[in-house]
Parts: sequence; structure tokens; C-alpha cells
Amino acid sequence: MKTVKLADFCSWLTQIIFILCAVAFSTVILDPNLSAKILGVAGATALFVTVVNYRKIISNKAFYICLILFLIGMCDMIWYGIFKDGKSLFINSYRAYLEVGKICLFGAFILNVFTLNNDQKIGHYKLHYVVAALLQIIILSYALYQSVWLHNSRIEFSLADGASATGAAYTVVFVSCYTLAVLQHLKLRIRDLLILAHFVLTLLVLIATETRAAILVYPVLFMALVFIKFFKEKHFTWKGIVIIGIAFFTGMFVMKDSLMHRYNDFNRDVSAYEKNNSLTSVGARLAMWKSGYISAKNNYTWQSTDQRNQIIAGAVNSDPSLIGVVPYMRGHLHNEIIETWSLKGPSGLVLYFMFIIAVAWYALRVVKSYILLAFLVSMIMFGISGVMFYSKTTPVAWMLTLLMSVLFLNQNLKSKALK
Repeated sequence: MKTVKLADFCSWLTQIIFILCAVAFSTVILDPNLSAKILGVAGATALFVTVVNYRKIISNKAFYICLILFLIGMCDMIWYGIFKDGKSLFINSYRAYLEVGKICLFGAFILNVFTLNNDQKIGHYKLHYVVAALLQIIILSYALYQSVWLHNSRIEFSLADGASATGAAYTVVFVSCYTLAVLQHLKLRIRDLLILAHFVLTLLVLIATETRAAILVYPVLFMALVFIKFFKEKHFTWKGIVIIGIAFFTGMFVMKDSLMHRYNDFNRDVSAYEKNNSLTSVGARLAMWKSGYISAKNNYTWQSTDQRNQIIAGAVNSDPSLIGVVPYMRGHLHNEIIETWSLKGPSGLVLYFMFIIAVAWYALRVVKSYILLAFLVSMIMFGISGVMFYSKTTPVAWMLTLLMSVLFLNQNLKSKALK
């Protein structure tokens, strides 16, 4: 009798966890700090459900993703505990890994709860449509407010004091992956039109952020999904391709001034770097990668941010062309592999690649979702010039996207829609 009551209680808690994640995801554009706090409450609740159902953990098909997220989170927390120095000039770097460590731990427990039992209906499927629609409205309204009313040169949403326009662009792409998965399951005649409209509006917002990585990656991923859709459905229509092409070039034309500005900046930055001037956006990234590699190549275990930056400072003294890295030494090195390798050595890289493999396997073999795979590819591509496992704003965005997407896809396994 007690076992039955406990099972019912855990089932009720699972519904609460879903509602908390839905609320956190709906507010990720407005206040990522609030989203992280709500995710923390959901994660603590999920820990209880996980402990109660510990016998089912290994049989969970998402077990490896959960395990790797747990290990990444624990490693970040342990690293923080070992190396944190309150008097360090780089204390924000240590706190950033504390935050992402907590997010990974919470995510591991929540994902485990969401995928423990495929027969359990978690939440109402219509709530996913509400969350997707709400996020779309918030993104468009906030973008119009900052662009038209405030005349901001780059859209940042509420991330002005954090990841700024770049983080805003990453968040928009992650949200779009979830929205596309939800829209694909709409049983409406205008479904494809809604998907096309979503793509065009999302692209315009990305262009307004002037984030080169997102502007380049997002259209390529969307076109890849379109071709997969045509191939899977055995229905190739040139009309659809033409409409997408027209929409794409219309968006590019509308925002041509911003695009040309970023293109010219890129050319100037490359030209300056060729003249050993790395005090530019592109030059600083190249300097960070090179100096980060120097600090990482002999790091076989773990090292602190202070130790790494001491090596980088020595490299700058030896090679003044790396001066562009200095303003960024308080933060990260704008490359997932370099950043991870320089602080957590080979063990950090192994966990990162295992995460990629685990999510890819789950996407292709379990839920058979190309959209979830596209989400993973976007994370990898953004990790070339940024970091996904650092601080709070970007990690909470991709974690909530992963959790909500897996839950939605996992409960629509029998659907014939392109997932």
C-alpha cells in the first residue's frame, strides 16, 4: 500500500517538474537567471524521484545522456571546490563553472525522470504548443521593442549584462529547434506555412543580433531539415524550395545594412590580424585559440584559471601578436574544445565528446529525430567560436531545450511526422 502511494506521489511530482520546466523555458528570454532558479527547484524535486526509482535508472534509454551530464556537473563542482580562490582576479570564471555544474546536475536528474517510463503521460501535449507559441511571441515582441523602439544596434534581449547579443542568438536558435519539433506535429493544413513563417521571423531576429555564427548556421540547418523532410515523405516540391529561397533572400535584403557592416568588420579584422594586430573581434578569437592551445598542450590533469592565465600571460610576453587575448582572460577562450582542454585536460574533452555521442545516439536510434540532431549540431557549431558549458545564460537555454524536446519527442514516438 505504501509503495503504491509513493508511486502516485512520484507521478504527481513528475507533473510538477514538467510544469516548472515549462515555466522556466517560457521565461528564458525574459530572465535566464529566473529560469535557472526554477530549473534548480525542478532539479531538486527530480533528485527525490530519481532516488525513489533508483532501480529503473540503468534501464532508462536516456541513461547515458543523464550519466554524462551528471559527470560533467560533478567535475565542474569538484574543479570549483579545488581551485576556487575568492581573492583571484578571475573569480567570475570559477563561479561560471559552479553555475553550469549545477545546471548539468539538475538537467541529469530531470531528464532521467522525464524518460523513466514511456507509458506515463507527463503534462498535456497541448501545453507544448502553448510554450512554443509564447516563446515565439516573446522573442518577436522583445526584438521589435529593442530594434524599433530603443534603436539598439544589436538585439540582446535581457542578456545585456551576460552573454549579450551572441548569447541571445544562441538562445533563439535553441528555442527554434524545439518550436520546429512541436510545429511538425500540428495537424493543420497551414502547418508548413507556419513552419516557413517561423523560419523567416527567426532568421530576421538572428540577423538583428548580428551574430555571424548563428546567421550562417541556422539557415543551413533549416534547409537540411527541409531536404530530409522531402526525402522522407517522397514528395519533393520545387515550389517549397522557391518559397524558402525567396523568404531567405528577402530577409537578407531587409537586413543588408547590418550584414554588410558585420562583413566589412570581419574583413578588417582579418586584415589587421595578418599584420599582427589581434585587438579586434576576429583577431582576439584567433589569439585566444592560439594562446589557449599553448596553455592546454601540457595540461594532462586539471589546472586552475589562474594557472592557465599565467601561462597565457607568458605567451603574450613572448609573442606580442597575442595581445588580443588579454581583455578576455577574466572569462573564457571562445572555443569549447580549447576552453575545456585548457582547464580540465583530456578528461574534460572525453566527457564533452561522450555527451555529443550520447545525444546523437539518442536522437537517431531512440526518438529518431533529425530536429534533435540539428539542435546538437548547432551546439557543436556554436562551440567553435563560443562555449556552451560556461556560466548560466547559454547553458540554461540549451538545457531546457534539450529537456523539453526530449520529453515531447519521447511521448510522440509513434507519430509519423518528421521529428
